[in-house]
Amino acid sequence: MLQRPIFLQVAGAVASVSLLTLGTGHAAVQDQQLTALTEPRVFVREDFHHLSGIAPPLTRSDVTKTVDVIAGTGVNTLIFSLGSRGGMCLYDTHVGQMHSTNVDKWTHAVNYRDALHVRQLVAEGWDRPQLFCDRCHEEGILFFASAPLNIGSHTTEESRGLGRTSDFVFDNPQLRVGKDQDPRAKHVSPTRMNFIYPEVRKERLQVYGELLARYETDGVEVQSEVLPLCKYDQVDRCAPLLTAWFRELRKIANQAEKTQGRRKRIYVRIPANPNVWSAVGFEVSVWVTERLVDGLICTSNDPEILDQDLDLSAVVSLTRDSSCRVLVGCGTTLQRKLKPKATAKMIWGAAANAYHQGAVGFGLNDMIRSQGLLFLDDMHSTLRLLGSPTSLASADKIYRVRDLPRTVNSFGTGLPETQPPLPRPLKVGHVQRIPLRVADDLHRWWDLDRLKHVKLRIRLSNLEPTRNKLRILLNDTPLPESNLQITDLTYRFIQQGVAYQGNQIYEYVLSPEMYPIRGINTVSVTLLQRDPSVDLEFHVRDVDCSIEYRHHRHFEPRPIDY
Repeated sequence: MLQRPIFLQVAGAVASVSLLTLGTGHAAVQDQQLTALTEPRVFVREDFHHLSGIAPPLTRSDVTKTVDVIAGTGVNTLIFSLGSRGGMCLYDTHVGQMHSTNVDKWTHAVNYRDALHVRQLVAEGWDRPQLFCDRCHEEGILFFASAPLNIGSHTTEESRGLGRTSDFVFDNPQLRVGKDQDPRAKHVSPTRMNFIYPEVRKERLQVYGELLARYETDGVEVQSEVLPLCKYDQVDRCAPLLTAWFRELRKIANQAEKTQGRRKRIYVRIPANPNVWSAVGFEVSVWVTERLVDGLICTSNDPEILDQDLDLSAVVSLTRDSSCRVLVGCGTTLQRKLKPKATAKMIWGAAANAYHQGAVGFGLNDMIRSQGLLFLDDMHSTLRLLGSPTSLASADKIYRVRDLPRTVNSFGTGLPETQPPLPRPLKVGHVQRIPLRVADDLHRWWDLDRLKHVKLRIRLSNLEPTRNKLRILLNDTPLPESNLQITDLTYRFIQQGVAYQGNQIYEYVLSPEMYPIRGINTVSVTLLQRDPSVDLEFHVRDVDCSIEYRHHRHFEPRPIDY
Protein backbone atom coordinates (compact mmCIF):
# COMPACT_ATOMS: atom_id res chain seq x y z
CA MET A 1 0.00 0.00 0.00
CA LEU A 2 1.35 3.40 -0.95
CA GLN A 3 1.40 5.58 2.15
CA ARG A 4 1.58 9.36 2.42
CA PRO A 5 2.08 11.48 5.53
CA ILE A 6 -1.23 12.42 7.08
CA PHE A 7 -2.18 16.05 7.53
CA LEU A 8 -1.16 16.40 11.16
CA GLN A 9 2.41 15.40 10.37
CA VAL A 10 2.92 18.50 8.24
CA ALA A 11 4.31 20.91 10.82
CA GLY A 12 3.78 24.62 10.40
CA ALA A 13 2.03 24.33 7.04
CA VAL A 14 -0.45 27.08 7.84
CA ALA A 15 1.80 29.37 9.82
CA SER A 16 4.40 29.47 7.08
CA VAL A 17 2.27 30.52 4.14
CA SER A 18 5.34 31.15 2.03
CA LEU A 19 5.97 27.42 1.87
CA LEU A 20 2.71 27.05 -0.04
CA THR A 21 3.20 29.91 -2.44
CA LEU A 22 4.35 29.83 -6.03
CA GLY A 23 6.92 32.17 -7.48
CA THR A 24 5.42 35.59 -8.17
CA GLY A 25 6.89 36.35 -11.59
CA HIS A 26 4.15 34.65 -13.59
CA ALA A 27 1.55 35.91 -11.13
CA ALA A 28 2.55 39.54 -11.70
CA VAL A 29 2.07 39.19 -15.47
CA GLN A 30 -1.27 37.45 -15.02
CA ASP A 31 -2.43 40.08 -12.54
CA GLN A 32 -2.21 42.80 -15.19
CA GLN A 33 -4.46 40.73 -17.43
CA LEU A 34 -6.92 39.97 -14.61
CA THR A 35 -7.59 43.58 -13.72
CA ALA A 36 -10.36 43.47 -16.33
CA LEU A 37 -12.07 40.51 -14.68
CA THR A 38 -15.18 41.35 -12.71
CA GLU A 39 -16.30 39.81 -9.47
CA PRO A 40 -18.21 36.52 -9.72
CA ARG A 41 -21.45 37.07 -11.60
CA VAL A 42 -22.46 33.78 -13.22
CA PHE A 43 -20.88 30.57 -11.98
CA VAL A 44 -21.07 26.87 -12.58
CA ARG A 45 -19.72 24.19 -10.30
CA GLU A 46 -17.63 21.17 -11.25
CA ASP A 47 -16.83 18.24 -9.00
CA PHE A 48 -14.59 15.30 -8.25
CA HIS A 49 -15.79 13.17 -11.17
CA HIS A 50 -15.35 15.72 -13.96
CA LEU A 51 -13.16 13.32 -15.98
CA SER A 52 -14.82 10.04 -15.02
CA GLY A 53 -16.43 9.73 -18.45
CA ILE A 54 -13.10 9.97 -20.30
CA ALA A 55 -11.02 6.83 -20.72
CA PRO A 56 -7.32 7.06 -19.82
CA PRO A 57 -4.79 8.20 -20.77
CA LEU A 58 -5.76 11.85 -20.67
CA THR A 59 -4.52 14.56 -22.95
CA ARG A 60 -3.80 18.01 -21.57
CA SER A 61 -6.92 19.41 -23.23
CA ASP A 62 -9.03 16.68 -21.60
CA VAL A 63 -8.15 17.99 -18.15
CA THR A 64 -9.48 21.50 -18.72
CA LYS A 65 -12.25 20.66 -21.19
CA THR A 66 -14.73 22.08 -18.68
CA VAL A 67 -13.35 25.55 -19.41
CA ASP A 68 -13.81 25.02 -23.15
CA VAL A 69 -17.44 24.07 -22.50
CA ILE A 70 -18.30 27.28 -20.63
CA ALA A 71 -16.07 29.74 -22.51
CA GLY A 72 -18.17 32.34 -24.31
CA THR A 73 -21.40 31.39 -22.54
CA GLY A 74 -21.61 34.31 -20.11
CA VAL A 75 -20.22 32.25 -17.23
CA ASN A 76 -17.40 34.25 -15.63
CA THR A 77 -16.59 31.96 -12.69
CA LEU A 78 -15.79 28.26 -12.43
CA ILE A 79 -16.03 26.74 -8.97
CA PHE A 80 -14.17 23.45 -8.87
CA SER A 81 -14.28 20.99 -5.98
CA LEU A 82 -10.76 19.67 -5.46
CA GLY A 83 -11.58 17.46 -2.50
CA SER A 84 -13.93 14.66 -1.56
CA ARG A 85 -16.22 14.35 1.46
CA GLY A 86 -13.93 11.58 2.61
CA GLY A 87 -11.09 14.06 2.97
CA MET A 88 -8.95 13.20 -0.06
CA CYS A 89 -7.52 15.81 -2.44
CA LEU A 90 -7.84 15.52 -6.20
CA TYR A 91 -4.29 16.75 -6.83
CA ASP A 92 -0.74 16.23 -5.55
CA THR A 93 -1.27 18.10 -2.31
CA HIS A 94 1.63 19.18 -0.08
CA VAL A 95 -0.44 19.34 3.10
CA GLY A 96 -3.10 16.66 2.71
CA GLN A 97 -3.49 13.25 1.16
CA MET A 98 -3.94 12.60 -2.52
CA HIS A 99 -6.85 10.57 -3.83
CA SER A 100 -6.19 6.81 -4.06
CA THR A 101 -2.94 6.71 -2.07
CA ASN A 102 -4.25 4.32 0.60
CA VAL A 103 -5.93 1.68 -1.58
CA ASP A 104 -4.67 -1.85 -2.33
CA LYS A 105 -7.76 -3.19 -4.12
CA TRP A 106 -10.40 -1.07 -5.80
CA THR A 107 -14.11 -1.77 -5.27
CA HIS A 108 -15.59 1.02 -7.40
CA ALA A 109 -15.01 1.34 -11.14
CA VAL A 110 -15.55 5.10 -11.36
CA ASN A 111 -13.30 5.95 -8.43
CA TYR A 112 -10.68 3.59 -9.83
CA ARG A 113 -10.72 5.50 -13.10
CA ASP A 114 -10.41 8.77 -11.18
CA ALA A 115 -7.35 7.33 -9.47
CA LEU A 116 -5.79 6.42 -12.81
CA HIS A 117 -6.31 9.99 -13.95
CA VAL A 118 -4.82 11.47 -10.76
CA ARG A 119 -1.76 9.25 -10.96
CA GLN A 120 -1.19 10.01 -14.64
CA LEU A 121 -1.31 13.75 -14.02
CA VAL A 122 1.19 13.51 -11.17
CA ALA A 123 3.52 11.18 -13.09
CA GLU A 124 3.56 13.54 -16.08
CA GLY A 125 4.02 16.65 -13.97
CA TRP A 126 0.61 18.20 -14.63
CA ASP A 127 -0.68 20.13 -11.63
CA ARG A 128 -4.45 20.04 -12.03
CA PRO A 129 -5.35 23.15 -9.98
CA GLN A 130 -2.77 25.30 -11.78
CA LEU A 131 -3.84 23.94 -15.16
CA PHE A 132 -7.34 25.19 -14.39
CA CYS A 133 -6.05 28.54 -13.14
CA ASP A 134 -4.10 29.10 -16.34
CA ARG A 135 -6.84 27.91 -18.69
CA CYS A 136 -9.57 29.93 -16.95
CA HIS A 137 -7.48 33.07 -17.03
CA GLU A 138 -6.79 32.61 -20.72
CA GLU A 139 -10.57 32.80 -21.27
CA GLY A 140 -11.16 35.64 -18.79
CA ILE A 141 -12.87 33.33 -16.31
CA LEU A 142 -12.35 33.45 -12.54
CA PHE A 143 -11.27 30.16 -10.95
CA PHE A 144 -12.42 29.32 -7.43
CA ALA A 145 -11.18 26.19 -5.69
CA SER A 146 -13.62 24.43 -3.40
CA ALA A 147 -13.44 21.66 -0.82
CA PRO A 148 -15.83 20.26 1.79
CA LEU A 149 -15.60 21.92 5.19
CA ASN A 150 -17.14 18.85 6.77
CA ILE A 151 -15.42 15.55 5.93
CA GLY A 152 -15.77 12.00 7.17
CA SER A 153 -17.80 9.86 4.75
CA HIS A 154 -17.09 6.19 3.86
CA THR A 155 -15.25 5.36 7.08
CA THR A 156 -15.53 1.57 7.24
CA GLU A 157 -12.67 -0.66 6.15
CA GLU A 158 -15.04 -2.16 3.59
CA SER A 159 -15.27 1.26 1.94
CA ARG A 160 -11.51 1.76 1.73
CA GLY A 161 -11.60 0.45 -1.83
CA LEU A 162 -13.56 3.55 -2.86
CA GLY A 163 -10.35 5.56 -2.51
CA ARG A 164 -12.10 8.71 -1.29
CA THR A 165 -11.40 8.60 2.44
CA SER A 166 -8.14 9.86 3.92
CA ASP A 167 -6.02 8.24 6.60
CA PHE A 168 -6.75 11.25 8.79
CA VAL A 169 -10.43 10.22 8.78
CA PHE A 170 -9.73 6.49 9.10
CA ASP A 171 -7.19 6.87 11.91
CA ASN A 172 -9.06 9.35 14.12
CA PRO A 173 -12.48 7.96 15.02
CA GLN A 174 -12.29 9.90 18.29
CA LEU A 175 -12.61 13.12 16.28
CA ARG A 176 -15.94 12.18 14.70
CA VAL A 177 -19.29 13.68 15.70
CA GLY A 178 -20.65 10.28 16.70
CA LYS A 179 -24.23 9.46 17.54
CA ASP A 180 -26.31 12.56 18.22
CA GLN A 181 -29.42 12.07 20.37
CA ASP A 182 -31.06 15.20 18.99
CA PRO A 183 -34.01 14.12 16.78
CA ARG A 184 -32.94 16.63 14.13
CA ALA A 185 -29.81 14.51 13.55
CA LYS A 186 -31.78 11.37 12.68
CA HIS A 187 -30.59 11.20 9.06
CA VAL A 188 -27.27 13.05 9.42
CA SER A 189 -24.07 11.00 9.17
CA PRO A 190 -22.46 10.41 12.60
CA THR A 191 -19.09 9.66 10.99
CA ARG A 192 -18.43 13.24 9.91
CA MET A 193 -15.51 14.92 11.65
CA ASN A 194 -16.41 17.28 14.50
CA PHE A 195 -15.30 20.88 14.02
CA ILE A 196 -15.12 21.29 17.79
CA TYR A 197 -11.72 19.59 17.73
CA PRO A 198 -8.66 21.74 16.87
CA GLU A 199 -7.14 18.88 14.85
CA VAL A 200 -10.12 18.93 12.50
CA ARG A 201 -10.05 22.70 12.11
CA LYS A 202 -6.29 22.65 11.46
CA GLU A 203 -6.57 19.92 8.84
CA ARG A 204 -9.21 21.84 6.88
CA LEU A 205 -7.37 25.16 7.25
CA GLN A 206 -4.25 23.66 5.73
CA VAL A 207 -6.12 22.39 2.68
CA TYR A 208 -7.96 25.67 2.08
CA GLY A 209 -4.75 27.59 2.74
CA GLU A 210 -2.95 25.57 0.09
CA LEU A 211 -5.66 26.30 -2.46
CA LEU A 212 -5.32 30.02 -1.77
CA ALA A 213 -1.55 30.38 -1.44
CA ARG A 214 0.07 27.67 -3.51
CA TYR A 215 -2.04 28.20 -6.62
CA GLU A 216 -3.05 31.24 -8.65
CA THR A 217 -6.69 30.81 -7.78
CA ASP A 218 -9.01 33.82 -7.60
CA GLY A 219 -10.48 32.56 -4.36
CA VAL A 220 -12.02 29.63 -2.53
CA GLU A 221 -15.55 28.50 -1.89
CA VAL A 222 -16.08 27.18 1.63
CA GLN A 223 -18.98 24.75 1.61
CA SER A 224 -20.47 21.98 3.68
CA GLU A 225 -23.08 19.64 2.29
CA VAL A 226 -23.99 18.18 5.68
CA LEU A 227 -24.83 20.37 8.66
CA PRO A 228 -24.22 21.05 11.47
CA LEU A 229 -20.44 20.66 11.83
CA CYS A 230 -20.87 19.14 15.29
CA LYS A 231 -23.61 17.72 17.51
CA TYR A 232 -26.64 19.93 17.84
CA ASP A 233 -26.01 20.56 21.55
CA GLN A 234 -22.48 21.76 20.67
CA VAL A 235 -23.55 24.38 18.14
CA ASP A 236 -23.17 27.35 20.52
CA ARG A 237 -19.66 26.22 21.36
CA CYS A 238 -18.75 25.55 17.73
CA ALA A 239 -20.00 28.87 16.31
CA PRO A 240 -17.16 31.10 17.65
CA LEU A 241 -14.62 28.42 16.73
CA LEU A 242 -15.83 28.49 13.13
CA THR A 243 -15.63 32.30 13.10
CA ALA A 244 -12.09 32.16 14.50
CA TRP A 245 -11.25 29.66 11.74
CA PHE A 246 -12.46 32.17 9.15
CA ARG A 247 -10.21 34.81 10.71
CA GLU A 248 -7.22 32.53 10.18
CA LEU A 249 -8.30 31.80 6.62
CA ARG A 250 -8.64 35.54 5.98
CA LYS A 251 -5.03 36.06 7.14
CA ILE A 252 -3.85 33.40 4.69
CA ALA A 253 -5.86 34.99 1.87
CA ASN A 254 -4.48 38.46 2.64
CA GLN A 255 -0.90 37.18 2.68
CA ALA A 256 -1.46 35.30 -0.58
CA GLU A 257 -2.79 38.50 -2.15
CA LYS A 258 0.41 40.33 -1.23
CA THR A 259 2.65 37.50 -2.37
CA GLN A 260 0.92 36.82 -5.69
CA GLY A 261 -0.39 40.30 -6.45
CA ARG A 262 -3.75 38.68 -7.12
CA ARG A 263 -7.14 39.19 -5.55
CA LYS A 264 -7.96 36.31 -3.18
CA ARG A 265 -11.63 36.00 -2.34
CA ILE A 266 -13.40 33.89 0.26
CA TYR A 267 -16.96 32.90 -0.64
CA VAL A 268 -19.15 30.76 1.62
CA ARG A 269 -22.08 28.62 0.58
CA ILE A 270 -24.88 29.03 3.13
CA PRO A 271 -28.59 28.21 3.33
CA ALA A 272 -30.53 31.39 2.55
CA ASN A 273 -32.79 30.93 5.57
CA PRO A 274 -31.34 32.84 8.59
CA ASN A 275 -33.07 30.43 10.98
CA VAL A 276 -30.68 27.78 9.71
CA TRP A 277 -27.66 29.96 10.55
CA SER A 278 -28.47 29.96 14.26
CA ALA A 279 -29.47 26.29 14.18
CA VAL A 280 -26.07 25.19 12.81
CA GLY A 281 -23.79 27.85 14.32
CA PHE A 282 -23.11 30.15 11.35
CA GLU A 283 -22.26 33.64 12.67
CA VAL A 284 -22.92 35.18 9.28
CA SER A 285 -23.35 38.73 10.61
CA VAL A 286 -19.91 38.56 12.22
CA TRP A 287 -18.34 37.20 9.03
CA VAL A 288 -19.81 40.12 7.09
CA THR A 289 -19.07 42.84 9.68
CA GLU A 290 -15.44 41.78 10.09
CA ARG A 291 -15.00 41.35 6.32
CA LEU A 292 -13.95 37.75 6.80
CA VAL A 293 -15.85 36.73 3.67
CA ASP A 294 -16.21 38.45 0.31
CA GLY A 295 -19.39 36.73 -0.80
CA LEU A 296 -22.27 34.55 0.29
CA ILE A 297 -23.67 31.92 -2.08
CA CYS A 298 -27.22 31.34 -0.89
CA THR A 299 -28.88 27.99 -1.52
CA SER A 300 -31.84 25.93 -0.49
CA ASN A 301 -31.36 23.51 2.41
CA ASP A 302 -30.95 20.91 -0.31
CA PRO A 303 -28.63 22.55 -2.86
CA GLU A 304 -29.38 19.99 -5.57
CA ILE A 305 -33.16 20.55 -5.75
CA LEU A 306 -34.59 23.30 -7.97
CA ASP A 307 -35.86 26.02 -5.63
CA GLN A 308 -36.83 29.32 -7.28
CA ASP A 309 -38.26 30.87 -4.15
CA LEU A 310 -35.32 31.50 -1.83
CA ASP A 311 -36.13 34.38 0.52
CA LEU A 312 -33.09 36.65 0.31
CA SER A 313 -34.47 39.48 2.43
CA ALA A 314 -32.33 38.69 5.50
CA VAL A 315 -29.03 38.25 3.68
CA VAL A 316 -29.58 41.28 1.40
CA SER A 317 -30.41 43.44 4.41
CA LEU A 318 -27.36 42.16 6.28
CA THR A 319 -24.94 42.93 3.45
CA ARG A 320 -26.50 46.19 2.21
CA ASP A 321 -23.83 48.56 3.61
CA SER A 322 -20.95 46.11 3.27
CA SER A 323 -18.56 44.92 0.57
CA CYS A 324 -19.94 41.38 0.86
CA ARG A 325 -21.72 40.22 -2.29
CA VAL A 326 -24.83 38.01 -2.44
CA LEU A 327 -25.14 35.29 -5.07
CA VAL A 328 -27.68 32.50 -5.45
CA GLY A 329 -26.73 28.90 -6.14
CA CYS A 330 -29.55 26.97 -7.79
CA GLY A 331 -30.03 23.23 -8.01
CA THR A 332 -31.62 21.78 -11.12
CA THR A 333 -33.08 18.46 -9.97
CA LEU A 334 -36.83 17.95 -10.57
CA GLN A 335 -36.93 14.16 -10.16
CA ARG A 336 -39.82 13.84 -12.61
CA LYS A 337 -40.38 11.06 -15.10
CA LEU A 338 -40.64 13.39 -18.08
CA LYS A 339 -38.09 15.99 -16.98
CA PRO A 340 -35.66 14.85 -14.29
CA LYS A 341 -33.84 18.18 -14.64
CA ALA A 342 -35.03 21.76 -14.80
CA THR A 343 -35.68 23.40 -18.15
CA ALA A 344 -34.08 26.64 -19.31
CA LYS A 345 -37.33 28.50 -18.59
CA MET A 346 -37.25 27.30 -14.96
CA ILE A 347 -33.61 28.30 -14.54
CA TRP A 348 -34.33 31.74 -15.99
CA GLY A 349 -37.20 32.10 -13.53
CA ALA A 350 -34.92 31.24 -10.62
CA ALA A 351 -32.33 33.77 -11.78
CA ALA A 352 -34.94 36.50 -12.28
CA ASN A 353 -36.28 35.95 -8.76
CA ALA A 354 -32.74 36.15 -7.36
CA TYR A 355 -31.91 39.44 -9.09
CA HIS A 356 -35.29 40.95 -8.24
CA GLN A 357 -34.56 40.43 -4.55
CA GLY A 358 -31.12 42.03 -4.71
CA ALA A 359 -28.65 39.26 -5.57
CA VAL A 360 -25.72 40.35 -7.74
CA GLY A 361 -24.96 36.94 -9.21
CA PHE A 362 -26.40 33.53 -9.96
CA GLY A 363 -25.07 30.07 -10.65
CA LEU A 364 -25.83 26.38 -11.02
CA ASN A 365 -24.89 23.93 -8.30
CA ASP A 366 -25.00 20.98 -10.69
CA MET A 367 -21.74 19.56 -11.96
CA ILE A 368 -21.36 20.19 -15.66
CA ARG A 369 -18.74 17.46 -16.18
CA SER A 370 -16.65 17.66 -19.32
CA GLN A 371 -19.65 16.89 -21.54
CA GLY A 372 -21.56 20.07 -20.72
CA LEU A 373 -24.98 20.67 -19.21
CA LEU A 374 -26.53 18.04 -21.41
CA PHE A 375 -29.96 18.24 -19.80
CA LEU A 376 -30.39 21.72 -21.32
CA ASP A 377 -31.67 21.86 -24.88
CA ASP A 378 -29.39 24.81 -25.61
CA MET A 379 -26.73 25.19 -22.94
CA HIS A 380 -25.10 28.27 -24.42
CA SER A 381 -28.35 30.23 -24.76
CA THR A 382 -29.42 29.27 -21.26
CA LEU A 383 -26.16 30.33 -19.62
CA ARG A 384 -25.79 33.48 -21.72
CA LEU A 385 -28.86 35.14 -20.17
CA LEU A 386 -28.03 34.37 -16.54
CA GLY A 387 -25.76 37.37 -16.04
CA SER A 388 -28.16 39.96 -17.46
CA PRO A 389 -31.27 40.93 -15.50
CA THR A 390 -32.24 43.10 -18.47
CA SER A 391 -32.23 40.16 -20.87
CA LEU A 392 -33.92 37.91 -18.33
CA ALA A 393 -36.76 40.40 -17.90
CA SER A 394 -38.37 39.42 -21.21
CA ALA A 395 -37.16 35.83 -21.42
CA ASP A 396 -39.76 33.04 -21.37
CA LYS A 397 -40.06 31.56 -17.89
CA ILE A 398 -41.78 28.97 -15.77
CA TYR A 399 -42.16 29.95 -12.13
CA ARG A 400 -42.77 26.78 -10.18
CA VAL A 401 -43.57 26.13 -6.52
CA ARG A 402 -41.07 23.72 -4.99
CA ASP A 403 -42.38 20.28 -4.09
CA LEU A 404 -41.19 17.38 -1.99
CA PRO A 405 -38.27 15.45 -3.50
CA ARG A 406 -38.88 11.79 -4.04
CA THR A 407 -35.73 10.63 -2.29
CA VAL A 408 -34.61 11.36 1.27
CA ASN A 409 -31.02 12.42 1.81
CA SER A 410 -29.02 14.14 4.51
CA PHE A 411 -29.04 17.60 2.91
CA GLY A 412 -30.75 19.88 5.38
CA THR A 413 -32.31 17.04 7.35
CA GLY A 414 -33.64 18.44 10.62
CA LEU A 415 -32.98 22.05 9.61
CA PRO A 416 -35.66 24.75 9.88
CA GLU A 417 -38.25 25.03 7.10
CA THR A 418 -37.22 21.90 5.26
CA GLN A 419 -40.83 21.09 4.42
CA PRO A 420 -41.62 22.45 0.94
CA PRO A 421 -44.89 24.21 0.06
CA LEU A 422 -46.17 21.25 -1.97
CA PRO A 423 -47.92 18.85 -2.03
CA ARG A 424 -50.98 20.04 -0.10
CA PRO A 425 -54.03 17.91 0.83
CA LEU A 426 -57.49 19.09 -0.16
CA LYS A 427 -60.26 18.82 2.46
CA VAL A 428 -63.80 20.11 2.00
CA GLY A 429 -64.04 23.72 3.13
CA HIS A 430 -60.33 24.09 3.93
CA VAL A 431 -58.44 26.76 1.98
CA GLN A 432 -54.93 25.90 0.81
CA ARG A 433 -52.93 29.09 0.27
CA ILE A 434 -49.78 28.45 -1.77
CA PRO A 435 -47.09 31.11 -2.30
CA LEU A 436 -45.77 31.71 -5.81
CA ARG A 437 -42.91 34.16 -6.40
CA VAL A 438 -42.81 35.97 -9.77
CA ALA A 439 -40.22 38.59 -10.76
CA ASP A 440 -41.69 39.79 -14.07
CA ASP A 441 -43.29 43.22 -14.53
CA LEU A 442 -46.11 41.75 -16.59
CA HIS A 443 -48.25 44.86 -16.97
CA ARG A 444 -45.30 46.76 -18.43
CA TRP A 445 -44.74 44.13 -21.08
CA TRP A 446 -48.47 43.91 -21.79
CA ASP A 447 -48.59 47.65 -22.42
CA LEU A 448 -45.73 47.20 -24.89
CA ASP A 449 -47.59 44.36 -26.63
CA ARG A 450 -44.73 41.99 -25.87
CA LEU A 451 -46.60 39.28 -23.97
CA LYS A 452 -47.72 36.19 -25.84
CA HIS A 453 -49.46 34.60 -22.86
CA VAL A 454 -49.46 34.18 -19.08
CA LYS A 455 -50.80 30.88 -17.78
CA LEU A 456 -51.42 29.63 -14.27
CA ARG A 457 -51.36 25.83 -14.00
CA ILE A 458 -52.42 23.68 -11.07
CA ARG A 459 -52.04 19.90 -11.07
CA LEU A 460 -54.46 18.00 -8.84
CA SER A 461 -54.39 14.30 -7.97
CA ASN A 462 -57.26 11.78 -7.78
CA LEU A 463 -59.92 14.37 -8.52
CA GLU A 464 -62.56 13.97 -11.24
CA PRO A 465 -63.49 17.51 -12.37
CA THR A 466 -67.11 16.62 -13.20
CA ARG A 467 -67.73 15.06 -9.77
CA ASN A 468 -66.06 17.63 -7.50
CA LYS A 469 -66.31 21.38 -7.09
CA LEU A 470 -63.35 23.72 -6.58
CA ARG A 471 -62.75 27.42 -6.01
CA ILE A 472 -59.40 28.74 -7.23
CA LEU A 473 -58.18 32.28 -6.61
CA LEU A 474 -55.04 34.21 -7.47
CA ASN A 475 -54.25 36.97 -4.97
CA ASP A 476 -57.82 36.66 -3.64
CA THR A 477 -59.32 37.20 -7.11
CA PRO A 478 -61.53 34.34 -8.35
CA LEU A 479 -60.37 32.82 -11.63
CA PRO A 480 -63.34 32.42 -14.00
CA GLU A 481 -64.14 29.12 -15.66
CA SER A 482 -64.22 30.90 -19.01
CA ASN A 483 -60.41 31.14 -18.76
CA LEU A 484 -60.02 27.51 -17.71
CA GLN A 485 -58.84 24.52 -19.71
CA ILE A 486 -58.60 21.11 -18.04
CA THR A 487 -56.14 18.52 -19.29
CA ASP A 488 -56.88 14.93 -18.31
CA LEU A 489 -53.87 12.86 -17.22
CA THR A 490 -55.81 10.03 -15.63
CA TYR A 491 -54.22 7.44 -17.88
CA ARG A 492 -51.81 9.32 -20.13
CA PHE A 493 -49.05 7.41 -21.89
CA ILE A 494 -45.69 8.96 -22.68
CA GLN A 495 -42.48 7.32 -23.92
CA GLN A 496 -41.39 6.68 -20.33
CA GLY A 497 -44.67 4.98 -19.40
CA VAL A 498 -47.85 6.17 -17.69
CA ALA A 499 -47.42 9.74 -16.41
CA TYR A 500 -49.20 11.37 -13.47
CA GLN A 501 -51.84 8.66 -13.17
CA GLY A 502 -55.11 10.01 -11.80
CA ASN A 503 -54.13 13.67 -12.23
CA GLN A 504 -55.74 16.72 -13.82
CA ILE A 505 -54.15 19.98 -14.89
CA TYR A 506 -56.24 23.11 -14.37
CA GLU A 507 -54.82 25.75 -16.69
CA TYR A 508 -55.97 29.38 -16.66
CA VAL A 509 -54.99 31.74 -19.45
CA LEU A 510 -54.78 34.97 -17.48
CA SER A 511 -56.05 38.31 -18.72
CA PRO A 512 -54.16 41.46 -17.65
CA GLU A 513 -56.37 42.19 -14.65
CA MET A 514 -55.48 38.74 -13.29
CA TYR A 515 -51.71 38.92 -13.80
CA PRO A 516 -49.45 37.99 -10.91
CA ILE A 517 -47.72 40.89 -9.17
CA ARG A 518 -43.95 41.17 -8.81
CA GLY A 519 -42.94 39.32 -5.68
CA ILE A 520 -45.02 36.88 -3.65
CA ASN A 521 -48.40 35.87 -5.02
CA THR A 522 -50.93 33.57 -3.38
CA VAL A 523 -52.77 30.77 -5.16
CA SER A 524 -55.77 29.65 -3.11
CA VAL A 525 -57.43 26.29 -3.73
CA THR A 526 -60.57 25.23 -1.87
CA LEU A 527 -62.47 21.97 -2.27
CA LEU A 528 -66.11 23.04 -2.01
CA GLN A 529 -67.80 19.74 -2.77
CA ARG A 530 -66.42 16.21 -2.80
CA ASP A 531 -67.58 13.06 -4.56
CA PRO A 532 -68.71 10.87 -1.62
CA SER A 533 -68.18 7.64 -3.55
CA VAL A 534 -64.39 8.03 -3.70
CA ASP A 535 -62.11 7.01 -0.84
CA LEU A 536 -58.98 8.72 -2.12
CA GLU A 537 -56.99 11.70 -0.89
CA PHE A 538 -57.00 14.76 -3.15
CA HIS A 539 -53.81 16.83 -3.35
CA VAL A 540 -52.46 19.95 -4.99
CA ARG A 541 -49.30 18.55 -6.58
CA ASP A 542 -47.96 21.31 -8.82
CA VAL A 543 -48.46 25.04 -9.16
CA ASP A 544 -46.63 27.06 -11.80
CA CYS A 545 -46.92 30.19 -13.89
CA SER A 546 -45.82 29.95 -17.52
CA ILE A 547 -44.90 33.22 -19.26
CA GLU A 548 -44.04 33.57 -22.94
CA TYR A 549 -42.98 36.73 -24.73
CA ARG A 550 -42.97 38.04 -28.27
CA HIS A 551 -39.61 39.15 -29.65
CA HIS A 552 -41.14 42.53 -30.43
CA ARG A 553 -44.54 44.14 -30.93
CA HIS A 554 -46.98 42.26 -33.21
CA PHE A 555 -44.35 39.58 -33.78
CA GLU A 556 -45.25 35.91 -34.21
CA PRO A 557 -42.48 33.39 -35.00
CA ARG A 558 -44.51 31.30 -37.50
CA PRO A 559 -47.33 33.47 -38.83
CA ILE A 560 -47.75 31.76 -42.24
CA ASP A 561 -49.10 28.23 -42.60
CA TYR A 562 -48.52 27.72 -46.34
